[in-house]
Amino acid sequence: MPFDLDLIALWTAIWPALAVAGLRAGDVSLNVFKTVFVVSERRALASLFSGLEAALWLSAAGIVLADVTPLRFAGFVVGVATGTALGVTITRALQLGMVTVRVYADAAPADATGLSLEPAGPLVARAIHEAGFGATVFRGTGFNGPVDMVLSTVRRRHADRVLAIARDVSPTAFAAIDNSPHPAPAAATAGRV
Repeated sequence: MPFDLDLIALWTAIWPALAVAGLRAGDVSLNVFKTVFVVSERRALASLFSGLEAALWLSAAGIVLADVTPLRFAGFVVGVATGTALGVTITRALQLGMVTVRVYADAAPADATGLSLEPAGPLVARAIHEAGFGATVFRGTGFNGPVDMVLSTVRRRHADRVLAIARDVSPTAFAAIDNSPHPAPAAATAGRV
């Protein structure tokens, strides 16, 4: 007896699950973008992405709730996971959002003979300023003695450039890039620090 496959019945069962997966992948990706825009206080874009996200979610939920089947349920779950991965990947590729570049430089450097040199922190900050970015220097104490911490909050797409500037000035400095919890200026008139 040959295997008889009803392709129409199979397609009828699978297409709603595929549609739900695609819709959920889309709405969860939009949610990632919306979150980036909310954190960076870009209200218009956050609102736009929220509306699109809601429309896609409602469409997916409508398909699932019209007839809850294991395939539609699986499509819903797979779409959420795919959308999260896709949203994070696209956000990183587009380099959306703000980050803080932290540079820890020797505040009491000396040459090989023991002669004191100019602290590296102000030199790093000056080079960052000359490149058109803000930077603030704080003095502190690290594991090996006094350090200058240079902070520069910039758009993510400029972080590697700021990091390269810091490393050119002070190759031995420790540097890290952090997500900024509040990247927008406190007021519309706030300037560079």
